[in-house]
Amino acid sequence: MRTARTAERARANPVRPRTLLDEPDAVPSAAEPGADPTPLPPRPAVAIVGLGPRGLSVFERLIVHLRSRSDLPMRVHLIEDAHLGGGRIWQPDQERWFLMNTVVGELTLFSGAAGPGPCRAGAGRSFLEWLRHQDDPELAALGPDDYAPRYAYGRYLGHVHRSVLASAPPSVEVVEHRGRVVALHRDDPGYRLEVRIDGAVRELDFDAVVLATGHGRSEPTGAERRLAEFAARSPGLRYIRGDNPGELGLDSIPPGAQVGLMGLGLSFYDVLLSLTIGRGGRFHREDGELGYRPSSREPVVVAGSRSGLPIAARAVNQKSGRGPFQPKFLHHEAINELRMRACGRHGRADLDFDRDVLPLLVAEINHVYYATHARGRFGTTAALRLSADLCAAGAAVQRWPGIAAAHGLGDIAPLDPDRLARPFATTTYTGPEEFRAAVRAAVQADRAEAALGNVDSPLKAATDVFRDARELIRAVVEFGGLRPESYRDSFLGRFFPALALLSTGPPGIRAEQFLALLDAGVLAVVGPGATFLPDPEQGRFVVGSPQVPGSQRAVSVLIDAKIPKPDLRRNADPLFRRLVADGIATGFATGAGTTAHDTGGIAITAAEYRVIAGDGEPNRALYAVGIPTEGPRWFTQIGNGRPGAPTAFERDAEVVAVSLLRRLGALPTGRRTPAPADRPAN
Repeated sequence: MRTARTAERARANPVRPRTLLDEPDAVPSAAEPGADPTPLPPRPAVAIVGLGPRGLSVFERLIVHLRSRSDLPMRVHLIEDAHLGGGRIWQPDQERWFLMNTVVGELTLFSGAAGPGPCRAGAGRSFLEWLRHQDDPELAALGPDDYAPRYAYGRYLGHVHRSVLASAPPSVEVVEHRGRVVALHRDDPGYRLEVRIDGAVRELDFDAVVLATGHGRSEPTGAERRLAEFAARSPGLRYIRGDNPGELGLDSIPPGAQVGLMGLGLSFYDVLLSLTIGRGGRFHREDGELGYRPSSREPVVVAGSRSGLPIAARAVNQKSGRGPFQPKFLHHEAINELRMRACGRHGRADLDFDRDVLPLLVAEINHVYYATHARGRFGTTAALRLSADLCAAGAAVQRWPGIAAAHGLGDIAPLDPDRLARPFATTTYTGPEEFRAAVRAAVQADRAEAALGNVDSPLKAATDVFRDARELIRAVVEFGGLRPESYRDSFLGRFFPALALLSTGPPGIRAEQFLALLDAGVLAVVGPGATFLPDPEQGRFVVGSPQVPGSQRAVSVLIDAKIPKPDLRRNADPLFRRLVADGIATGFATGAGTTAHDTGGIAITAAEYRVIAGDGEPNRALYAVGIPTEGPRWFTQIGNGRPGAPTAFERDAEVVAVSLLRRLGALPTGRRTPAPADRPAN
């Protein structure tokens, strides 16, 4: 595992780290050791392993730089065993009912806006612009604040891949492999990959390698193994582990079967709709309300989760064209000050999330909540006056009700994210009917708030702060920014699940569909604190809630409707197993001794994302981006840039491309890097 010395190196400076995008003339050696470029080989070879959105983004930025060096020979290998451009998740032929949860106007994979001429690396159409040129009238009609089916984004990624490929300069040879990397060996100063293609393993040599493998498959946990073993020895029983919903084999579940769903998040809806409209059922609207006509081929779905509440719906987007989020309390200066204080207290810059960070984040949420209420009732001027008074009072939200009352909002209590995400946590219900009424009322209220929009609804505007503040949260938590026990228990164990429930949800139509299926009797929710247990006496799984007497239901099929968390310790990919076994990679752990926390992510350097070896030293030109790095990084599931605005997604690709080329000696020190076409260089 990563040594304490290496972890300390990543967080030693409390000031926000600058990236190669912040400082284009910076040289990797200024931040990390071993940066002296070796003499450039006659035709250096680079491998990008995984060509989903992350790998495609690195490829795009790499070609941008190589286009500016048209005299430089290079060979770029793209290795992917699924869809080139979309990977396993963004297949272009998946079912039409799988929707994205980001509006189309906020999506792009090109690092610059389209200009004269064809789409190419650094200048291409956003997802919205691409949709407007499609022959399919349903896709072409989508507006900036609509949600597209996931297959459409997969097709767009294919378009980006082809455009970048076509724009590679003649000096660059691009080689594509439909295969899986099963092993990586150091062959100083480069690397040797074993790639399985059509059943045969080939060995290929590279000077640099980028690991962008995305969502992988994992070994089952102990609990998952026990459920699978129980199903295997019980006739008529089936257990389906969580994975990409399009690959679960749901068609084999017989009509009328009792099916238990573990989890009420985004994947829950994918599975639920596969078992309903995927079986021929149809939604219809009468007098403005959505209903459902069963096909008689559906199973009966019994769902549950820890909260008992489905993930909150995303509000109608009203933020198109608005400026960036302007934090009042949780900003970089406040984070720096907190780290300075932490250094003074215990000699380290890592923070306690509950004590140091959460009060500022709760203040941000409530500031938006109160200001939106004031604007809705009394107008913009009144909202600005209230905002000024709240900011002057500081982040102690417990003092705010008196200030709000002085501004005519005495009936508004502050929001508590924990209670908001788990409204049923302390309630015991008389039975299934009372809980059904409670969950129906909660979803109906959420639907109504979502319809008001993420600017006009005080509640949705407030919870949208979680999305707006992601970059700031990253600055707090990444690379050991929190104390180990605080990161594990407070941030990941309690806060992050609440954040996900309140701010990462599906479009509002999903709340309507939930209610329609509930009313049609196709769906039941058992209650909070749901349990999914084997019952040897019945030879069935039993789903129930300890807070809802009589909620227990026997089911013959149990589906885990959650995407497994990335964890290097359980990664089933032979590539990552070998990397760890051979000491080429290690896991990222914060702290040391009894307080150490192994995050499950692959350890990488903070400035360049180079993979750290088992001895604590970085590999020279081996990089990792995206989901395998979830641990040192945070919220790496995002698979897109944003038109006209710099994002962490684009920055990650640029950092890797620049570092890789400089370490190969292909990008001289001090040479200014090409900037995306839609914004000036820094």
